[in-house]
Amino acid sequence: TRPVVPPTLSMRLRVAVVGGGPAGACAAETLAKNGIETYIFERKMDNCKPCGGAIPLCMVEEFDLPPTIIDRKVRKMRMISPTNVEVDIGKTLKPHEYIGMTRREVLDAYLRDRAVDLGATAINGLVSKLVIPDDDGPYTLHYTDIEAHKSGGRNTKTLEVDLVIGADGATPVSQGHRRRDILCHRF
Repeated sequence: TRPVVPPTLSMRLRVAVVGGGPAGACAAETLAKNGIETYIFERKMDNCKPCGGAIPLCMVEEFDLPPTIIDRKVRKMRMISPTNVEVDIGKTLKPHEYIGMTRREVLDAYLRDRAVDLGATAINGLVSKLVIPDDDGPYTLHYTDIEAHKSGGRNTKTLEVDLVIGADGATPVSQGHRRRDILCHRF
């Protein structure tokens, strides 16, 4: 296995974050804030997800979100699983508390834009292949550039980086790779 070594100030790291939802956007923001060359891949920049979007009240302050990011304030709700198991949510909320409901396309874009404002590069692309080298070479991501594809240009591209962070949800491009291989880098 390759050890994860903290970078020294004289090194220039290139990091790809695959997935532009809350986890990927926050990772990209942290990296960019620390001066690391960061690329954040998202295949659908205007993704309107039917699931997700419920955030605890503490997240608004902890993630420094504007109150306008909350679309609805929910004080109780019932979740029903595909097997008809029902769970009532909100029973323990105090009168001033709520569960913040957000529209994922708004929340995700806000968090990604914050990372971009700090220097991250957003790539509207679908990563199709991740090549993990056996030696000390870079990781190579093969991806479809969605914007180039829309305009009729060359849409298959590659990017070489020192580290890949997989934040691409339930069906990751990193599927089939051991997670420790993906979350490691070499110097």
